[in-house]
Amino acid sequence: MKLQDELVLYEEASVSDGAGGQIPSEPREVMTLWGNVKPMTGFIGMSFQQMAGTQGFEIIIRTDFDFPPGRKYMIGYQGIYGEHFMLIHSVQINKYYTKIIAKSENEPPDYMFLVDNDGKFITDESDVLIIL
Repeated sequence: MKLQDELVLYEEASVSDGAGGQIPSEPREVMTLWGNVKPMTGFIGMSFQQMAGTQGFEIIIRTDFDFPPGRKYMIGYQGIYGEHFMLIHSVQINKYYTKIIAKSENEPPDYMFLVDNDGKFITDESDVLIIL
C-alpha cells in the first residue's frame, strides 16, 4: 500500500474566556505524516453519511506507538479528493498500519465566482443578468 498523501495532524487548543471558562481557539499543528486517503463509497459510505451527515474518509497511516492518533486530533488533507479538514471518528490500530475513519467538516465557500462569455471574472454586480 502506497502512503502518498500528505496529512497534517492538528490538536484542538483552547484559551481562557476571562470568565473562568474555556473557548476553542485556532487548532495547533502537531505533525505532518503520510497516509493513504480514500473516500467511503457504496453501502458503508451511505450508512456513514446518514449517521454523521458528512463525507466519510478511510485513512491508512503507518502505526506509531509513541504517538497514536485519537479523537482529540483533527486531520488536514489536500489532494485529489479536494481540500478537507477532518475530525477523527474512530481509530483501529494493528501492528503495522493504523486505520482511521474520519468525517469531513467542510462548509460551502462564502464566495462564488461569476464568469462572463469571454471567460473573465465579473467583479461588479451590475454586470450580472439573471434570467428566470
